[in-house]
Amino acid sequence: MAKQGLKDRLKDKKEELKSRGEVGDIVFVKDGDVRRIRILNMGDENEFIKEVDQFYLGNEIRGVISPATFNEPCAIMEGYEELKNSSENDDKETASNFAPRKRYLAFCAFYSDKLGKELDEKLSPRFILLTSGLYQSIIDLYLDEDEWGDMTNPQEGYDLKVSRSGKGKMDTEYSVTACKNTPAPKKYRKKVFDLDEEVRKIVPNYEETERIINQYMGLEPVTKKKKKLKKKKKSDAD
Repeated sequence: MAKQGLKDRLKDKKEELKSRGEVGDIVFVKDGDVRRIRILNMGDENEFIKEVDQFYLGNEIRGVISPATFNEPCAIMEGYEELKNSSENDDKETASNFAPRKRYLAFCAFYSDKLGKELDEKLSPRFILLTSGLYQSIIDLYLDEDEWGDMTNPQEGYDLKVSRSGKGKMDTEYSVTACKNTPAPKKYRKKVFDLDEEVRKIVPNYEETERIINQYMGLEPVTKKKKKLKKKKKSDAD
């Protein structure tokens, strides 16, 4: 077998690094990345980007969309509130490390090229995570009816290029650029999606959020037996 050259190894490494931002149901725009996307049709007069509550729980767990997005119970949110309201400074500091943030999800078709000619079948359809700044920029394009307008229109809409530069909190910049008007990818032109329904598919239930917050805090799952023991100890103390 021929020895793989440096250029080929570097190309493989580049693809490996790129794929790390494509694991799961949400695509994250990474430093130096440019993503060409088409926000899919959610129907006339329906919101096409969803505001969500997200916790970032380190590089291992990464981002988790909270059920609190839909006003439903979330063990991560409960743990955060408990620590935030604690009288202990260490608890408050821990809470600040995973405080929930507002993020925005758009359900998109992704392209594997920057010209919008090749649909990325592996990624599409999937959510892209947007900052508030990107969301505002997309709203500005949507409201500019003279030049741009509704980018989700399957026939008369247009693709977007989302890019990011910088790695730190202070130097990171995101931008969005409108492409010329083109039809949506053929397989999505006649489809109308329900945004809330699609988001709910990637939101963990309460039991899953319990497991996630326990993993993040380095705690063992609390069994029914342990709960009984705790109650017993409390009554003994009384």
